[in-house]
Amino acid sequence: MPLSRKRILADTIVAINVLFLHAGDDWIRGSEIALLTLLRRLNRERIRPFLLCSHQTLGEIAQREDVPAQLYPIPQMMLDRGCSELPVAKWAAGLKKILSLVTKWDIQILYSNGGRPCQLAYYVAKIRKLPVICHVHCPYSRRYILFYRFHRADKVVFVSEAVQRKAQKNARFRNSSEVVYCGIDIQRFRPALDRLQSLREELSLPQNAFVFGQISSLIPRKGIDLLLRAFALVAREHDHARLVLVGDGPQSEAYLALARELGIVEKVRFAGFQPDPLPFYQHVFDANVLASRSEALPLCLMEAAACGLPSLAAGVDGIPEAVIDGETGFLFETEDYLALADRMKTLISSPDLLLKLGRGARKLAEQKFSQDRYVDSIDRIIVEQGGLAERNLAVSRTVSVLG
Repeated sequence: MPLSRKRILADTIVAINVLFLHAGDDWIRGSEIALLTLLRRLNRERIRPFLLCSHQTLGEIAQREDVPAQLYPIPQMMLDRGCSELPVAKWAAGLKKILSLVTKWDIQILYSNGGRPCQLAYYVAKIRKLPVICHVHCPYSRRYILFYRFHRADKVVFVSEAVQRKAQKNARFRNSSEVVYCGIDIQRFRPALDRLQSLREELSLPQNAFVFGQISSLIPRKGIDLLLRAFALVAREHDHARLVLVGDGPQSEAYLALARELGIVEKVRFAGFQPDPLPFYQHVFDANVLASRSEALPLCLMEAAACGLPSLAAGVDGIPEAVIDGETGFLFETEDYLALADRMKTLISSPDLLLKLGRGARKLAEQKFSQDRYVDSIDRIIVEQGGLAERNLAVSRTVSVLG
């Protein structure tokens, strides 16, 4: 009995081989987490991922996920006052390296996770006549857009509407682009049924404390100095207020000194880098804070929202896309620590409002920031760019003729 046409089509679908490219320092943060989510969760029957990165930790994790990966110091060519690099020989060697992997792994699509790798990916794609997708995780000036060539990519994925607007203002893009919010595991990041007291005890926090927390690198861009100054004002009126800073960075000693200067060092906990932030959202924080001076769209706001925490955040760049003022938290003008302090006082004095905002935050995370939504969107974009439907149609026509 002959096979049905439906069965023939199902048996002849060929997965698209995609080479993901990533350049960056050896840490796991927002763009790395977003990439790992794709490597783990893309439909392997439709999309087969490969990875080239300059990031040892990322490469090792990818290999544990059965993703073929190679480490390579992806170079860049750049002429800028803050960063001028012209490593011609290394750049040519990088081009040759990617071309060799395209052949070795039979790559059909190049996927640049960030602007920098797109500089090489764009020229490899031109040579091999392949589509290139660039996933842009942060704002870039016009010079960087033009040098990285992602304005010429076949598809550009932006992490937020704010990043998209800024890029399109700085350069004319040849092809289509869209915003895809990075997703979080909303089944894992969720409100705790019962808050455990053990972690608060480890941090020497009183059980009746109202805890504000920020999870971020300890660098100037994250506005830790602003948060400390705001918290100092809150602590004067609310003796049970506490602040927990989760993260590390080059400014850690400076921020510790500022806490001493402000007279709040006994009420501030520097928890250092933590590989898993979830226990802090679920069992330590009462309200999440992000006092950043600039942001694309930070995962910490999505994670906190999924755990049912309201956020107090600077209304800058992509942050208003993750925090709805008065519904899931409060926004304040960046640099205005007096306004931040006022909003902190409002939350600490209003338990009902705290719960209402937390419920709104959880609802927003479910609707807007789930991993399923994120992965499905990238899966669709890759399939569209790979022309999977057209290739399968061609195969089915061949089978029909032979039959």
